[in-house]
Order: sequence, then structure tokens, then C-alpha cells
Amino acid sequence: MKNRLGLFYLCLLGICPLVFQSCLEDKCTSTQTFVRWDPIYMTLAEIRSDIQIESPKEIQNPGKIYFYNDYILINELKEGIHIIDNSTPADPTNIAYIGIPGNLDMAVKNDILYADNYTDLLTINISDIRNPNLEKRQENVFNQYESSDNASIIVDWQPTSETKVIDCHHEHYGWTTLDLNDGGVFMQEGVSPSNAQGSAPSAPQGIAGSMARFGLYDEYLYAIDNSVLEVFDISVNDCPEYIHQVEVGWGIETLFPYKDKLFIGAVDGMYIYDNADPKTPEYMSKFRHSTACDPVFVQGNIAYVTLRDGNECAGFDNQLDVVNIENLLNPFKVRTYPMDNPHGLSIRNEKLFICEGSFGLKSFDATVPGEIVQLGQINDIHAYDAILLSENHLLVIGKDGLYQFDVSDMANIKTISHLSVNYL
Repeated sequence: MKNRLGLFYLCLLGICPLVFQSCLEDKCTSTQTFVRWDPIYMTLAEIRSDIQIESPKEIQNPGKIYFYNDYILINELKEGIHIIDNSTPADPTNIAYIGIPGNLDMAVKNDILYADNYTDLLTINISDIRNPNLEKRQENVFNQYESSDNASIIVDWQPTSETKVIDCHHEHYGWTTLDLNDGGVFMQEGVSPSNAQGSAPSAPQGIAGSMARFGLYDEYLYAIDNSVLEVFDISVNDCPEYIHQVEVGWGIETLFPYKDKLFIGAVDGMYIYDNADPKTPEYMSKFRHSTACDPVFVQGNIAYVTLRDGNECAGFDNQLDVVNIENLLNPFKVRTYPMDNPHGLSIRNEKLFICEGSFGLKSFDATVPGEIVQLGQINDIHAYDAILLSENHLLVIGKDGLYQFDVSDMANIKTISHLSVNYL
């Protein structure tokens, strides 16, 4: 009875709620479903084994595309590069495959292919394109992969769904990420760990899509690497020299060299760098937008920026921003156009094409940037990135393979050819 009276008097003093709250907190737990992500390692010796020149392989998981002379290079995500003879666009022929572990990006100049191999930059001679030859390897120039020791790096993550009871008193209660003592990571469902142009069809330098992280200008190669721009001197094409890195900012994703400027797409905006001294690009300005994935394409005084949502983009917007860059120190938005899920894009003169992922490909009349008009759409393809090779010839890459289109009539786009995945 005395204890009850004592508790009653404590309540009158305002202490009672704290006592009850403490009692409730003692039993507070939360059951949450996480995805356990365990690191996948590769040794540096495995990464640095010689490139493998193989006979044509099935296209299974296509990534980026690159056009050089009469050839189309298709990245097989983190595996290598398919070489397609496109001298007859109606009948493209897969002629060879270069096995490169960890490959995501590429660029070509004067028959020299530059490609990433996880942490390293490879210089490959493709003058005999059916028999490429590795000329040089530069080690540890890319820093986007975590190292577990001096002999191996984390190259990917293996997901496993797992339900876990979290105590409300745990210091990480409410977090979306829980590090494990054995090197793994628990993350809430829907979240994944972070790891990670020319005009003529025959030229010493190739044409990249808008999703590219590699770019060429003058005698220099540039590469996006997490938050920095890596600069290489390629005046001796088959022996690039690493110069330095330029700090840009968190979340940079794509690179579009245009005249003597570099336009860098990031999750929170578009960076503009002056490239008058290509050895040392200098920051000029930034056009800010909401958080989203952000490839960029530039023509004249207009930059076209697509924003899309998705787990890797941490955003919720799907739109095209048309940006006036006449004053490079003060870029401003002309207009925003709603989109479905825009990815890569390409424009030539008044013709604009936007890849909408699983929503297909859209064509627009961009004669007046502030009054863009949609002319057509192909719904039954997956479109990731595009390259307009000429006024009427469009390349599109996506999960279902490589498409080539005749776009002379943008309201009635015609298929020239299609190389599907697993097509051999």
C-alpha cells in the first residue's frame, strides 16, 4: 500500500509518466525485413589477368554503347565488350568479344580502346579489331571499389532477404542500414549498397552515348570516378599518362564534353567546367535540380537534362529539364517536361530522342526548346541509351538488345535491325 501511495505522489509531481514510459520501453522491439548484402571479393591477381579475346558471345546483360567507324561496341555489364560490325546496318554482325572483368565504360581514339577493368585503366589496340591487343595497364587509377586488404577488392554485393527483430534501445534503431561484424550489411527492402560527340560515321574518335562516364577532348581522356574527374594525357595514344584528379562533388554520374566545356551530370545537378586548358578543367557553375539520376546532352546554348526516379537514384522525379546555358556562369531552366522514366537521350538539330526505360522510346520536335512537341513513341522496347549517328539513323540499347531505327519520319519510326539478347 505504501508503494502505491508513493507512486501516486510521484505522479502528482509529474514523474509518473517517465516511470511508465521506462517500463514500456523495456519491452519495445520492432520486427523488420531487411536485405542482407554480403560482399563479393575478387583478388587483384584475378582482376589483372590478361584480357580474353573470344569468338562472338551472346549478348545477355547489355550496358553502354559506343560507335567507332563501322563498329558498335556494346558493354556486357561488368564482363566485357561485344564488337559488332555495322557496315551493313540492316544486318549487323557480332564478330568478337573482349573479356574484361568489371568493365562498364569505354572510349576509342585512333584505333585505341580505353576501358575500365575495375580499379585499372586498360589501353587496347583495335587496329585489327578482330584481334585486339592489350598495350598498357594502369593500376589503381579508379577508387570506387572498397578494398578488404592489399590483395582483393569488393566488386559486388550478394542480396539475401532476412527478417530481424530490432530492440528500440539499440543505438541504430530506425536506421535503414546495419553493418554486420562479419562484413555484411543489413539494409531495408528497396535500398541497395552503393559501390559503386562527333557527326560523321568514320572518324579518328568515336561517339559515346549520354550515359557515358568516359569522355575525350583534344589529347585528353576524362573519366568520372565517384566524386572526382580523372584526367589522362593521351597525346601518345597507346601510352596514356595519368595526370591528376579534379574534385567535383558527390554523386557525379555522366560526362558530356562539348566544344571546350565539360558538362557533368550528378544526382543533384549539372556541373559545368571550363576546358580551355584541358589538362586542368576549372569549375564554372552548377545548375541544381531535385535528387535524381541525371544524364546530360548539350546542343548549342541548350542543355537537355533527364531526371528519373529509382532506388539507385534516390529520387522521385521523372522529367526533362531544358536549361539555357548561353551564360555559362548562370544557367537557368527554360521549362520542365513530365516524362515516364527517362534514361539516356540524343539530339541532332531539331530531332530529340529520349529513352524511357520500360516505357520505350519517344521522339520530339525540339525546334523551339521551350515548346518541345512529342511526335512519336515506340512502346514495346526497353530503351536505356541512344546515339543519333546521322540525321535519320538512330542506335538504341536496352535490356532487350540493340535496335537501329530509320527516323526520317519521327512520327513513324521504322526498324532497320534488332540484335536481341541471347540472340546467337
